[in-house]
Amino acid sequence: MKRVHLLAPLLLAALSLTPALAQGAAATPATPAAEGARTVEAVTANSSKGYSIRVPAGWIPLKNVPGADVAFINRDAGTVRPTVTVQVQDVDPKLKATLADFRDLFASQLSKEVPKFKMLGEKTIKLGSTPAILWTYLGDGEGGMVRWTQVFTVKNNRLFTATLVQPSGTTPEQIEEGRAILTSLTLK
Repeated sequence: MKRVHLLAPLLLAALSLTPALAQGAAATPATPAAEGARTVEAVTANSSKGYSIRVPAGWIPLKNVPGADVAFINRDAGTVRPTVTVQVQDVDPKLKATLADFRDLFASQLSKEVPKFKMLGEKTIKLGSTPAILWTYLGDGEGGMVRWTQVFTVKNNRLFTATLVQPSGTTPEQIEEGRAILTSLTLK
């Protein structure tokens, strides 16, 4: 089976990238403009890879994040900022890999690839009618302790992984916005 890479190192590298529209997704304003002034409360990124995700104002797209279909970073924090990415990987149909297979693969990698790894929680959820796994874990990152929240699922021979990275110092408002981004993930 092709090795599936975790997003932790990828996301930490992405924090230093210049903001721009992420490749592979088109941004569409989600709310109408106010009288006389254009106010965008959120955008919906629609991907040709079979999903959409809603991102509130204050989160800006990153361009050329390796392995990510789209990536967004919160602009309101200091040097280390919360980040959301969506990664889409095609899965060879011959493998007949299930969500449980990917869950087991990811779980076996976490303790090896995340220093001071600690699982905080895991549960099975639904993205529309598709079963998904949501988990939260802690570990060491470049700037100290980092909290990751991930949701992943398999649909139409594609593995979808959405990740929220919350470095130390992430505000409760940023955490809430990041979680809302993850839960807005809609598969097509």
